[in-house]
Amino acid sequence: MKYDFKAIEEKWRSHWLKNSTYKASEDSTRPKYYLLEMFPYPSGRIHMGHVRNYTIGDVVARYKRMKGFNVLHPMGWDAFGLPAENAAIKHDTHPAKWTYENIDYMKKQLQRMGFSYDWDRELATCNDKYYRWEQLLFIKMYEKGLVYQKVTTVNWCETCQTVLANEQVIDGACWRCDNAVLPREMNGWFFKITDYAEELLAGCDTLTGWPEKVLTMQRNWIGKSVGAEVNFTIENTEKILTIFTTRPDTIFGATFMSIAPEHPLALELSAGTPQEEAVKEFVARIKVEKQRQRPEDEMEKEGVFTGGYCLNPFTGT
Repeated sequence: MKYDFKAIEEKWRSHWLKNSTYKASEDSTRPKYYLLEMFPYPSGRIHMGHVRNYTIGDVVARYKRMKGFNVLHPMGWDAFGLPAENAAIKHDTHPAKWTYENIDYMKKQLQRMGFSYDWDRELATCNDKYYRWEQLLFIKMYEKGLVYQKVTTVNWCETCQTVLANEQVIDGACWRCDNAVLPREMNGWFFKITDYAEELLAGCDTLTGWPEKVLTMQRNWIGKSVGAEVNFTIENTEKILTIFTTRPDTIFGATFMSIAPEHPLALELSAGTPQEEAVKEFVARIKVEKQRQRPEDEMEKEGVFTGGYCLNPFTGT
């Protein structure tokens, strides 16, 4: 007798959905286990990357259930943002219609894969019943001074009309449209993680069983460094250049100061000097080259004289 896998799979999928087999229950007698894979973006179809990652997660969820855990294994959709709007424009449809049709199609694909999700907890980040809580959290953090605004240099894709993370810039081009990415100054929001950096660092020490590589990445991201700030007066001005050093004892022997091309003093110090044009050209070139995202150890160390001098606070020269 030939095995009719389609009929068998449909039978059990229907049974699981009808009986909410994988619904997390309120059961305090069993240990809890929460498992969440990264939500997919509803682009219209799942691909093999989705299949691979969600299969791994589902294996863990099923294993934990068999070990007696009360497993919470939800699924949702990372459905907000400009990509949905651009896709809607391309297909001449409303973003909401485009997004929810994709969600419906991809959900059926995931269900056909037999993944053990608690679909009663499904969410979409574009739903106001969800993002109202994100807005509330943002407001609460703002009220406590943990969120602030400042002007910063961002990666800007003119084609997509959006800001890109460094990871989304590949060889100076947008990962989505492959067009050039350029630096742009914009007013942005920031989280003041320095207020709880020590707590984050201490938390790393409690993550037993985590790969050391991942823990090192987390500690480097937090970026704690112990040292001192030292003020250098710029010669013939009242301007101060504040630097940070982990070795203040070496300041006596400081021979030059280097500032980033993005620093406001880079162009200000050279204004009206013979170095002005050279500095402008250097700053413009470096800003473009930085978009290529080469590893720092592969980049040549170079600079240009601004025409300005600092006075050593310890020696006065």
